[in-house]
Amino acid sequence: GDHPILRDDDGAFVIDRDGRHFHHILNYLRDGSVPIGLSRVDRIELLKDIDFYGLRSLYSIVGGPTVAAAAMSGGGGGPWLQSLTYDLARAEAADFSVHTHSHRVYARLRHGAEYSGDWIVSSPRNLPNVDYELYDACLARDTITALNKMGAAGFRPCADPPDVPSSTRCHSDQWEIMMYKDVYQ
Repeated sequence: GDHPILRDDDGAFVIDRDGRHFHHILNYLRDGSVPIGLSRVDRIELLKDIDFYGLRSLYSIVGGPTVAAAAMSGGGGGPWLQSLTYDLARAEAADFSVHTHSHRVYARLRHGAEYSGDWIVSSPRNLPNVDYELYDACLARDTITALNKMGAAGFRPCADPPDVPSSTRCHSDQWEIMMYKDVYQ
């Protein structure tokens, strides 16, 4: 529905995609087989194709818990995946530049007991490009939305997949999720 239908001179359908990972999609559609042993780059390329074809169930399987959690709150596909790809490309490109200096910024997601209303907050506060709800510290009232906001700003969980607390545990000081972002200058 979102893409134009293209046909060649003989009337055959033309799918304007790189066919490198298409066999994984065909195998899934034929018998439910899912790919295993993919590198990180192959997995991201396959996720782009799966997103293009709109195969949500396969997308969650191939993307794993982090992508599935992001998809549940409106992220995980399209722009989110493109942002992840750009972040990886920038990190790889930095390896080729002798003038590029980088540093890693760490942040901690935690329950913000110091704010009324059961907020999930970042420590430190006021991180660049993070979409805060309140006081430049309060991200959201649930961990998945907070993770997605940090992800949209380029932060990645230190542990992949992150150990996301259950809804009964997220409003206590019994958990934290460490995240990082590589900054290239």
